[in-house]
Order: sequence, then C-alpha cells, then structure tokens
Amino acid sequence: MKRFVAILLIILVTAFILLRVIRAKVGHDLSQPIAQPPLSPSPTLVIGPLTQTQTSLFVPSWALDSVSGNYDQYIYFGVSPTQDGINEDDSTVKDIPTFLSAVPQGKQTLLALEMVDSDTNGAILQNKSVQQKIISQTVSLAKTNGFSGIVLDLEMSGLPFDSLVNEINGFTKSLDTQSKAQHLSFDVTLYGDTFYRVRPFDVKTMAANADKVMIMAYDFSKTRSGPGPNFPLSGQNVYGYDLSKMADDFLQVVPNQKIEVIFGLFGYDWPVDNGGNAIGEGQPLTDLQIQNKFLSQCSFKDCQIIHDPLSAETEVKYTDTNNQKHIVWFEDMQSVNMKEQYLRKRGIGSFSFWANSYF
Repeated sequence: MKRFVAILLIILVTAFILLRVIRAKVGHDLSQPIAQPPLSPSPTLVIGPLTQTQTSLFVPSWALDSVSGNYDQYIYFGVSPTQDGINEDDSTVKDIPTFLSAVPQGKQTLLALEMVDSDTNGAILQNKSVQQKIISQTVSLAKTNGFSGIVLDLEMSGLPFDSLVNEINGFTKSLDTQSKAQHLSFDVTLYGDTFYRVRPFDVKTMAANADKVMIMAYDFSKTRSGPGPNFPLSGQNVYGYDLSKMADDFLQVVPNQKIEVIFGLFGYDWPVDNGGNAIGEGQPLTDLQIQNKFLSQCSFKDCQIIHDPLSAETEVKYTDTNNQKHIVWFEDMQSVNMKEQYLRKRGIGSFSFWANSYF
C-alpha cells in the first residue's frame, strides 16, 4: 500500500512539473510577434535609420540677387530650348556666370534644362536632329561652366501613347549617355502626381537612365481647380491622393537612393463663393508674401489661419476689401519638416526646395 502511494505521489509531482513547463512554453510562444510576409515586397526597402541626407536649392534665373541658405547643391533654373535649339544669346544663358558667382564656394552646381511648354517639347521629341543639338549644347554649357551635372525638367501633358513614351525614353537615354561621357551626373524631374493622373512617363525606364528622380511634390491642387493643399502628407480619402501614396507608387519602381523630393515653398490664393468653391484661378504667393500678408499680421476681415492635421499644411480664409471671400493653401518649413520625417522613415533622404527668394 505504501509503495502504491509513493508511486502515485511521484506521478502527481511529475505531472505538476510537466504542466508548469508546458504552461510556461505556451505563454512564451503567445507573447512573441508573429512574422507575417510583406504583402508587396519592395527591393527599395531600407532597414534602420538613414545615415546621410542631401539638400538642394533651385535658383531661378529671375532670383539671382541673393542666393540664400546652406545646401549641398544649387540648381540653376535654367536654360530653355526652342525648336531650333538653345539660343546662347538668351539672358538665361548669359546669366550663368552670375549664378555661379552667387553660389557659396565649394558647393556642387547643376544646370537645369527647362522644358515646360508641351507644344515645343512635342516638336523637339519628334525631331532627332534637334534633340541631338539641344543635348550637345546643354552638355557643352554644363562642362564649360564647371557644373557637376544636368537636371532635365521635361513637363508634358498628353496621353501616354507608346510613340510619345518611347520618344521621351530615347531623349532621356541620350542625355544620360552624353552627360556620362563628359563625367556629368544626370537627373530627371517628374510630377508628384505622375501615378495619380494620366502622364506620358515610363518612370521605371527613366529612373534606369538617370542618377536621380526628382519628384515635384507640389501643385497637386491646380490653379484652375478648387482650393486645396499644395501636396497633402496624408488624407488620400479626402483629397484623392497624398504624399504617402506617392512614396508607395514611386518606391515600387525607383530605388529609394535615387529619389529626391522637391518641396514648393509657395501657395495659391483662390477667390471663392460662400460655399468655398473657386470662382476664379488661384494666384501664386511665395511663402515670404504669405508671411507678410497673413501670418505676421492679417488686416483682412474674417481672417482665419487653420493648420490642417491631415495635409500638414496651412489654410487661410479671409474677405478682401471688396467683400470677396478667399481661401489660401500653402506649404512652409513646418509642413516640410513633417513630410521629411515621414519620407526618411521610407528610406528617402534627399530633398530640394523650390525656390530661392521664396522663403
């Protein structure tokens, strides 16, 4: 009988110990995170914080009196071709020495090839000999004047027909090849809403033919549309698109090391009806003008300054001296800082600012 009791006690103690071990193991397992495979793996993913950032300032040809700030690169904007090539007697070409003398010593400089007229661009893209002339002239101007590289600002509207897309790809490829032959870098600018609106750009191919893709994260709300943010940080369900979705779209086809985001430090002032709907085109205002007109002291009637948490930008509502209501939206360094913090988390650490004298 004693032997039976002893055996029973041993069994009970063993069972108790095993139960404690099992419970501890289960509790440990339940406390661990479950590894989930990413839904859309991206080759551009960066692990850990960024160790280096780069900043650039666009310097328009009409704002050369005083080049401000301390940036890694200064971009001269720029020389603009016609259907006959670049007119080297044009004031923008003659002002290159003025730009170079205004840039702080030891800083890199880039030359922008400014192509902002769709009709002129279309004619150039259809003429190989004119393209080659423009490329040769641009590379020569950059090399002769000691620029570090070239930035192509090719702004096109139109449907993405294969013929137009191929023409753009061929032009950018030739610019890249001839820039590299002269040891110059080559970057391209693209609209921030390239994936949202119909644009004739093959982003993946253009990125492969460039050192950087500079994304213009501004002008999302158009002057002829209703009032809205310059480019909202978030709020896709409200505004239709936002910076976080823009980053998602570009990172699918462009390595994060090749991405540079351009912030526009300006806004638009729309005349509106009582419902806040635009009744005219928005008029551009620089951040300096907005600061002086509204933020330092707003003398207008019914002046309201509203910081929008979704877009991270600022909205101003006021009534002018003719009793016309207005809405202003603008980007400033406060909203830029919030957007930069988000983009750094996505592995993007290169930023540009449009433009000198605006802020």
